[in-house]
Amino acid sequence: MDSSRKRRAVDETPTTGSATKKLKLLNSNPAPVPQQPSAETVQKVGLKLIGQINNATDKTGRTISDAFIDLPDRVDFHDYYVQTKMPISVSMVEDKIRRNGYATITEIESDLKRMVQNAKEYNMPKSDIYEDAERIRKLVYNYMKIHNPAYTLDPNYQSFCTPIPETKITLTNGGAHSAGNVKAEPGSRGGSSKPRASLGPKASEPPSERKSSAAPSASAAEGEDQVDADVDDTGNRDFTGKTFQEAQQMIVAELISHAEDGVEIFTPFVTLPSRKLEDYYKTIRHPVSLKSVQKRTRGIHGRAPPTGRTDFKTWDAFEEEISFIWRNAREYNLDGSEMYELAGEFEEYFKAQLAEAKSKVEEPAARITLAAPKKSGITLNLGQHRSSPTPGVSVDNEALARQRQMVQAGVNGQQTQAKPTPPVNGATRPPSQGMQDARPSSSAQALPPASAPVKNERVSTMSPAATMAPAVQAIPNGHTNGMMPPPLQRHMSGSPYPAQPTMAPPVTSFHFTAPSALPPTPIREYPISQSLLPVVTLSTHPQLRLQKPYSLAVPPHASLSQQSRTITLPSTHYYVQIAPTISRELSMGRAYKMFVTVNGTRLTQRDTQFHADSGKRTHMYEGSLASGVNRIEVEVAAAKVDGDGKGLDVEKVTIFANLTR
Repeated sequence: MDSSRKRRAVDETPTTGSATKKLKLLNSNPAPVPQQPSAETVQKVGLKLIGQINNATDKTGRTISDAFIDLPDRVDFHDYYVQTKMPISVSMVEDKIRRNGYATITEIESDLKRMVQNAKEYNMPKSDIYEDAERIRKLVYNYMKIHNPAYTLDPNYQSFCTPIPETKITLTNGGAHSAGNVKAEPGSRGGSSKPRASLGPKASEPPSERKSSAAPSASAAEGEDQVDADVDDTGNRDFTGKTFQEAQQMIVAELISHAEDGVEIFTPFVTLPSRKLEDYYKTIRHPVSLKSVQKRTRGIHGRAPPTGRTDFKTWDAFEEEISFIWRNAREYNLDGSEMYELAGEFEEYFKAQLAEAKSKVEEPAARITLAAPKKSGITLNLGQHRSSPTPGVSVDNEALARQRQMVQAGVNGQQTQAKPTPPVNGATRPPSQGMQDARPSSSAQALPPASAPVKNERVSTMSPAATMAPAVQAIPNGHTNGMMPPPLQRHMSGSPYPAQPTMAPPVTSFHFTAPSALPPTPIREYPISQSLLPVVTLSTHPQLRLQKPYSLAVPPHASLSQQSRTITLPSTHYYVQIAPTISRELSMGRAYKMFVTVNGTRLTQRDTQFHADSGKRTHMYEGSLASGVNRIEVEVAAAKVDGDGKGLDVEKVTIFANLTR
């Protein structure tokens, strides 16, 4: 039995061998396995590659390695070293090659690939440095494909960047991850979800050819880190005797430079992240960093000349702006993450500094400028027979006194002696209707003019007749039994001109015309059961994890296609979820378009949910609210289904949300 078992084993040996053994049997003269190059070979190959990089040019003859020869200046590009944890330059690789620091050619390729990757992550695509980095990558790949034995040993070999050491990396303004783990936590206010590491431009490079960081540079060249802040013997900042603006600058400087065990812990909140982090800027509507607040305390706005005055006129305004840093860090990062906890420490430390500053520095008094009242165009001249110094209206006190006497006499049934009446427009003023005293026959003659006639009225008056009318005869004296006498009558005149009144009724120059272009009332032309928006729900976002979340459901109006609501939310409800539900007809194929905006900014749909029981569909939107009144609009427009199908059916819901401070 043992011999048969051995025989079967001998018979099966050729068939059970591995594929490598079969190939060796077929090829009696296999190719020799390449040996690892020696140190001299590695040095020779590496220096030759460095020479090609230094001499490489683009199509125009421009050298592409100028920005990669040396590392950027640490003063001018401080933010580069904050973001890049493994800076590498061509000169560093060359020095290491000459010292025989590389054991293999693959290590040289990995370091150069790390240098290229740093430049691509730090600079924007399509920039000069980004394009030069891509040219160097292609040059290194073409060279290494021939000289690196790794490509010969493995046809599927792919180069890789030199891994970053296993150290914790703090990203600009809120992101954090471990170097050995590619997974990154989302950034805080202005934070990035991935490390921004690359090779920056040289300090000697012309400004036009530099690619600055997407985040504001934290360089000392800008002069933003130098804050004149007094520090006492214990190392604490003293606000005594400081102005309101100086105290604000001292607080910001303390937040930037605050360190524990020699490490500045609030570095993630100093600058804003790269614009390549699109999801952050879609979520955060008002990015704020300590650098941006520092500029505003100095009155710096872009390229405009600095005003030298702080934008924050009260402590509350200053606190409100800085609060966006920790509020947005909590909004963007997961609860319980390191950046979420760091935001809490930042808030606690800031409020302690603010309380100390408030106790020693008072807010400046508010200045209220009152505009002087404008001079009226009408002047009342209350003096007797005095001309008005400016064009306007004059009031004759003597005439007012006569009218008052005549009215009093008419009420008491008495007669009063009329006083001379000054002429008007060259004709004698007719006697008042309220006069009941007899006039002498000489009263028809013109009286001597007064020294200062009354100014003409602005209402239209009739010109006197061409022929002077006969004098008005007075009513004979008699008893009136305590009643007003009848009005004076004028005798029939023989003049060919008809008798006309001396005073025409005033003509109104302003005519009110009712508006004829008022917007039509948005009446829905179809029943409520066919409403395009059966319900619109507004609620606080679940990520806030509030104990008492807010929720509002807006059903369709009974007859109108547009409606609005007004609500008030506390400051903790700054992130909301908007969920409009469309009708079954729209979800089953009827053409429609939905618009959801917050303060004029259109939101992007985050998710959708189909309700199988009703056939309706709910779209999910998310948006951030700012302090004050926010306008949230949900509008849907659908093609008409009745008639010829032309036109649109439109429904709109507007919610005014007042977010308290």
